[in-house]
Amino acid sequence: MTNQEMRQIRDRYNVSLFKINYKSGVHYGVIEDFFNGKTEDLSEKDRERIEKVLAAEKKKNK
Repeated sequence: MTNQEMRQIRDRYNVSLFKINYKSGVHYGVIEDFFNGKTEDLSEKDRERIEKVLAAEKKKNK
């Protein structure tokens, strides 16, 4: 999943940053910086966790 796709899924399904933080266990500051466009870099582990949460949201909202 690309950075753009991750941001689009979050926007399309209105997933809160707190929910991503809670379900993925990734530090809130990292999530906030990434989704607000302050950084494009995520560690591989954080990326996998966030992708898993977003994929579940996408599946739930189909």
